[in-house]
Amino acid sequence: MNIKRILPAIFKRGSQITAAVTTPFIQTCIADPTGIIPNAIGVLITTTGETIADTLDRNMSQQEVLRTNKTYIYFVEKLEKNLNQGLQLRDDDFFRFRIGYRKHAEELFEGMLIKSRNQYEEAKIEFFSNLYANGCVDTTLSPQMISLFILILDRLSFNHLDILNRFEILGQESLWQSNDVYTLQKENPLLPTYIEELKNLNLITPTFWGDSPLKITNLGEKFIKSIEFKSIFELPHNNCISKNKPNR
Repeated sequence: MNIKRILPAIFKRGSQITAAVTTPFIQTCIADPTGIIPNAIGVLITTTGETIADTLDRNMSQQEVLRTNKTYIYFVEKLEKNLNQGLQLRDDDFFRFRIGYRKHAEELFEGMLIKSRNQYEEAKIEFFSNLYANGCVDTTLSPQMISLFILILDRLSFNHLDILNRFEILGQESLWQSNDVYTLQKENPLLPTYIEELKNLNLITPTFWGDSPLKITNLGEKFIKSIEFKSIFELPHNNCISKNKPNR
């Protein structure tokens, strides 16, 4: 499927995609794979009457420009992959006009760009793009859920995500309990803090007693699958979780 013909229509017929022209150095580093704006690399902003991302002006550092463009490129690639797999753009109020308000798609598109632009852990950028691209085709991802997931993804570090992913892989087979964090602490002194923060976000089951199970919640599972987390780093200090062998 030719994504180049679909993208503008996603937001509004005749919508405008503009780009800030960057230095020749950046232009040679990243090329626009969509062909929508040949040889122009910059902040891609979709507008429907007025710019949806007015905070994304051209007063950005080169690194911020690179991050923003990577986000858009990853989004295009992921959405194209979704459509090529036979998935359809959602036919609910996600793309529809709301009287007095912007469309959910526009607001969340802006949120994706803003949060990605400010990421110092650039490995997370692709996850923002995956989340938004999946939201374009998955009606079980409500606008409110996507918005929440954008905020959570912005807040969590890559290490948080790696830990959560390990619990997702264990699933209901996880043998870990609340008191086991003290054992895990011997392997990685930071784990109790990471796990507690994941519990506070309802991504890992809350604990009330020492033998309360530590497992990923339904929300946590939906989140980690929506961003399509993949571990690109070796993080051996978290391997103790994957072993799933409490020392009791």
